[in-house]
Amino acid sequence: MINDETMAFLGREPYRQRWPFGRAYFAALLAALDRAGAKKIIVDFTFLEQSTAADEDALLGALAAGMPKVVLAAKTDVVRGQPVVRMPFFWDESFRAAHPALFQSMRTGLADFPSDTDGVARKYEVPGSLAAAAFGETTEVGGLLRWHGGLQQIQRRGVSVVSAWPFFAAGLPIVERLSQKVTDFSPEAFGAALAAEPPLTGEPGGKLAAAIARVRHRVVFVGANASGTFDQKPLVAGTVEPGLLLHWTAWTNLEAGGFVKPLPHGFALALAAVVSLVVVGAASLRPGLLLPGLVTAVLIAALFGGAYVGISHLRFFPPATPGFAAVLTLLGIVTENFWAEQARKREIQSMFGAYVDRGVVDLLIRNPDAIRLHGEKREATVFFSDLAGFTDLSEKLKDAPETMVEIVNAYLEETSDCLLNHGAYVDKYIGDAVMAVFGVPAPLPDHALAACLAALEAQKLIGGINARYAARHGVKLAVRIGLNTGELIVGNVGSSRKRNYTVMGDTVNLASRLEGANKAFGTHTLVGDQTARQVRGRIATRPLARLQVKGKHEAVEVHTLVGVEELLSDADRLFLAAYRRGYDAFVSSRFAEAAVGLAEADRLAPGDITIARLRAEAEAFVISPPASDWQPVLKLDSK
Repeated sequence: MINDETMAFLGREPYRQRWPFGRAYFAALLAALDRAGAKKIIVDFTFLEQSTAADEDALLGALAAGMPKVVLAAKTDVVRGQPVVRMPFFWDESFRAAHPALFQSMRTGLADFPSDTDGVARKYEVPGSLAAAAFGETTEVGGLLRWHGGLQQIQRRGVSVVSAWPFFAAGLPIVERLSQKVTDFSPEAFGAALAAEPPLTGEPGGKLAAAIARVRHRVVFVGANASGTFDQKPLVAGTVEPGLLLHWTAWTNLEAGGFVKPLPHGFALALAAVVSLVVVGAASLRPGLLLPGLVTAVLIAALFGGAYVGISHLRFFPPATPGFAAVLTLLGIVTENFWAEQARKREIQSMFGAYVDRGVVDLLIRNPDAIRLHGEKREATVFFSDLAGFTDLSEKLKDAPETMVEIVNAYLEETSDCLLNHGAYVDKYIGDAVMAVFGVPAPLPDHALAACLAALEAQKLIGGINARYAARHGVKLAVRIGLNTGELIVGNVGSSRKRNYTVMGDTVNLASRLEGANKAFGTHTLVGDQTARQVRGRIATRPLARLQVKGKHEAVEVHTLVGVEELLSDADRLFLAAYRRGYDAFVSSRFAEAAVGLAEADRLAPGDITIARLRAEAEAFVISPPASDWQPVLKLDSK
């Protein structure tokens, strides 16, 4: 190879050569290879035009002609619509006629680049080619090449790729001696004089000696891959490779027994029909796309693997044809499944729409796998609300049921809108009570905060209900709300006739108990401790007690909502600070300190049931301390 190393060597003193080198240098290369013992020399350079040094042209033409082992490149041009082979100009018809004995064997080979429509060379035509000239007589017409790899890959596999510069350096003195002996540019005389030259050996251990050892008794292909030689071609073996690799690969194919022969086109079409039937059969065996998809993947892998095995046995079929057929068949199955899925979604919508919240139905339509109907653990916030004063209203409206239903529906409508606007799933209505969940079925970031904001807004809405309806009948309605956050079970519960997508667990039970516990504390909204923790810093809460509800052995701290932290008034902040000092001291058994803090809180918010109870207990414990195992737990025996 005339590589970058060769270009750098000949660019220095005393050579100072630029590409393309002088013809005498090519003569020196051929002479050195001959004296190095090369069996045959195949040159992938075209010498189609005269250079500025006519003597060097004559020297190269005569010397190359006098070396029967040398094959030079020719090229096919189209003249007036007809292909014409262009020989090296110094081996024109008259020259060959004058020296017929030197041209009895094949001395030139076509160096044409036979590319496909995408510009990449995959096939090779043997008749008249450089590979045919290197191999000798053959009836092979060519076909698809069996590639051994790019230039670097074949080197790793033991193929000798030798830089040309040692042969240039060793050949120039030989050419100079030959020029002194042969002055009439006779190819026969050059051949005889060259044969009389001693074989090249080189200094032991030197670069020339190593290069000679790699070419001796070998067929040598000569080409270029240096920058600026413009002989880089798009080949299958790599992005671009030296064009010489194409001819060398074709020669190795001839040496190994031939080229790869494409199978008839009908074979690929028949194979395409078979794989399509296999994919359709897989789809009929099991509904869905998993089995057909796996079968298609296996078939495509088998097709490409089979094509590789076929190439190893000198037969080829295009695996893309049956592979594309398999993909198209799978696409048809996907389309069919899509329409079936749409029908199934409409069926789900019809089936669930009568008893499941619209948000659940919409989610099921978008993604049927989003809700695990068999049940799963999730963290969410549960909301329970109930109307206080509704019993009195019912008594007064017992003779006007339509009015009572109108009031209930108005309350449920506004409350539901409020909940839905904050991302809740309205689970069920139980008379005038509402159960909702924040965080299911779709995940909801900050579900505890959303629930608290919804509770604060729902408390404000009851004023409008009272103004429009309840006040007319001498009754004032209020809303009791319980919120609790924690792990719960989400799933589809019910019978074959009636189902409900709902939540279950201790988190739900405690939320229900907290709603009812508002009566004991004189509050409107109670929240569990985990809810209060998650909204800390954004929603102001006030701890009321460590509460042990009926059916539970462990006490939980409960809080009431005060408002959005950043919207609190200065009076609210003073009250909360005093209350928390008193409450924290009370639960820490510092009763005297607790009594002072709670007295301050009672002054700022008189009439609060919880403050009055805690203050009374703290003052009593100052006089008569409780037992050493006393715990600040309030038991609630009713639901």
